[in-house]
Amino acid sequence: MLNQIISGTPMYVWAILGFLAFRGIKASVDRELTVRAVVIIPLVMLGLSAHGILSGFGAEPLVIATWIAAIAAGATVSWNMVSDKNVRILADKGTVFYRGSWGPLIMMMSIFVMKYVVNVALHVSPALHSNMLFAVISTALFGLFNGLFLGKMLHVLLMYKQAMSSSIGFSNSAAV
Repeated sequence: MLNQIISGTPMYVWAILGFLAFRGIKASVDRELTVRAVVIIPLVMLGLSAHGILSGFGAEPLVIATWIAAIAAGATVSWNMVSDKNVRILADKGTVFYRGSWGPLIMMMSIFVMKYVVNVALHVSPALHSNMLFAVISTALFGLFNGLFLGKMLHVLLMYKQAMSSSIGFSNSAAV
């Protein structure tokens, strides 16, 4: 049965896995990113989760509320974990320095595996589409991971905005 599931998986799913693994491995080393690059993975993960939730369980109010609450919880945790030790804004270059970490790879693979398992479970047992406990647990986990990505992203974007404002303000005051 496992062989049938894996062989029946569309090729684009393996391409997504490859992309996420590539990005996760890149995240394991120190690097400089543009602001655009800072938002790519959190938004991709948000899209994957939203698609999984809506296609698996529909727009059930409890499911959506659970997802949003879990996003808020995860975002709060990751917002508070961002520090000058792991993220620095390089205003002179207009980039963001990230200290390397395996955390992003672990989170991306967790979301991917979770989405894969949920989709397989829904395919094998269609009754799970209307099982509210399964939906709420799945959605809460998706939301938690999304929040972890989004909280860090939002904190970094705020840091970037503040650093760029200070840099511009400093440049303008120095020219006077």
